[in-house]
Amino acid sequence: MKLFVQTNTAQDKLASVQCNVCGKEVAQNEWGYFMDYVSMDKLWGYHSPYDGQAHELDVCVDCYRSWVGGFEIPPMRSEEVMV
Repeated sequence: MKLFVQTNTAQDKLASVQCNVCGKEVAQNEWGYFMDYVSMDKLWGYHSPYDGQAHELDVCVDCYRSWVGGFEIPPMRSEEVMV
């Protein structure tokens, strides 16, 4: 015999993503997945201008393209097949 008990589990669900650069909301596709964006987390070390601070930011694909376009050394690229 099986005995079941009800449990309530709180789960965080991502509701929206907003670009830290331009402020626009990142679009979702028809299945509810967010379109491409870059998410960064950085814990700054000692003797940096942000000593001991943790920064989190999200950048939409348009702002990323503009940002990396000005890099002296562009990011490394590789083609990956997404399944």
